[in-house]
Amino acid sequence: MTDSQALPNSPTSSVQDSSVGDTLRRTREAQGLSISEVASSLKLNARQIEALESGRFDLLPGFAFTRGFLRNYARLLKIDAAPLLAALQSPADEASIELAPASNAQGDMPQVGRGRFSRSVLPGVIAALGLLGIVVAGWYYDTQRKKTAEDLVASLPVPAAAEAPVAAEPVALSPAPVAASTPPASTTEIPGSVPAQAPGVEQTAVAPLAPQVIQKDAVESSKPVAGADHLVFEFAKDAWVEVKDKDGKIVFSQLGKAGSRQEFGGKAPLSLVVGNARFVKLERNGTPVDLGTSTKGTVARLKLE
Repeated sequence: MTDSQALPNSPTSSVQDSSVGDTLRRTREAQGLSISEVASSLKLNARQIEALESGRFDLLPGFAFTRGFLRNYARLLKIDAAPLLAALQSPADEASIELAPASNAQGDMPQVGRGRFSRSVLPGVIAALGLLGIVVAGWYYDTQRKKTAEDLVASLPVPAAAEAPVAAEPVALSPAPVAASTPPASTTEIPGSVPAQAPGVEQTAVAPLAPQVIQKDAVESSKPVAGADHLVFEFAKDAWVEVKDKDGKIVFSQLGKAGSRQEFGGKAPLSLVVGNARFVKLERNGTPVDLGTSTKGTVARLKLE
């Protein structure tokens, strides 16, 4: 602070303010007025009157209000207000204090909360994106797995039909019509499997014997034989069934139609592949076989020992 600078409440200002207040107080007392009467007439409170008379103008609302209070007070006391206003020193007349920005006031204003907000939101966004990626990947994997299983079931009949001609295993197909006491389908299908119109004379002589041998085997296969299993398939919907023996040779391969029933006799161990397994019922020697425990997707793979 320089010598030219002075505080608002300097000794000179206090003396002048006190003289103004003393003048008001002495005049009021001479006229026999109390502080409460003056306050009521001026619409002020008693503390403001006491501040005027004691020269404590700093307790009043401001310099402009103080001048107004002094003018009204002098009018009430019927004295000239000009000397009182002249004796009242204005803060504008006092030496002003130099106001200069602090040396460290340069620079950008800090942005409160911006960095904290970005740091707190960014991990949440990353976590949400990661979770979304996991959900999408799981959905895609599950869809592809189901599609692969359905494609596998749909593709099973094609190679089986190509590798196993109807005439290759006529005996395996014959037990179904015999056990069901219906006209044996094998007798109608088997002659078709034997080459008709054989070119050689020797084959025409042997041809009548083939149906008799096959029919005999078909009848024997329908009877319970020691060490043989009797399998019954019931199809609620179209499903493919393939049976292999212990050497991996296909002994039974057929597409079962919805609502149909197929029977098969074979000697264990047997390997089974059943497509659309949840719509197929299997019985082994009259005992139900649970395909659900061996089913993955829609295909059941099991081995009967």
